[in-house]
Amino acid sequence: MGGLVAALALVCLGWAVWATASAGLDEGEGARTGDPRSAGVKVPCREALRFADQVRLPSGAKDAACVMHHGIDTLYDIRFRIARTGLGAWLGEVYPGLELRTGCVQEDADRCGTLTLDPYAEGGAVAVEVTVRDEGDGRALVHYRPFDT
Repeated sequence: MGGLVAALALVCLGWAVWATASAGLDEGEGARTGDPRSAGVKVPCREALRFADQVRLPSGAKDAACVMHHGIDTLYDIRFRIARTGLGAWLGEVYPGLELRTGCVQEDADRCGTLTLDPYAEGGAVAVEVTVRDEGDGRALVHYRPFDT
């Protein structure tokens, strides 16, 4: 009985150390929460785009960075800057049913929207989320997030 209690205590201690160490990751490194399953890993953007059945970033996109979060589900966070008019044209072409609205949960987002893909992407995504922060120079910082839950 004592051996079982000791083994369980070691498992709990190991998990607590792992979770505490993982909680220190900052947003720039791709962590969304302290949960180690959601810590992000930088990936090539072509991999992230392929997950949503996209071939390339929208025309005019700059400063792209792509991170994969994997836990119970998989989420790719594809971040880029683009002219607001270019964003509207791209969304109208690839996701005509996606409506961006104000009043987003994310405090730093000016507009946001979510669309369930029908049919699902062959790459694995079942939905996409887009958040937009308008920048003062006619450009927008976009987080395009395909995910599979």
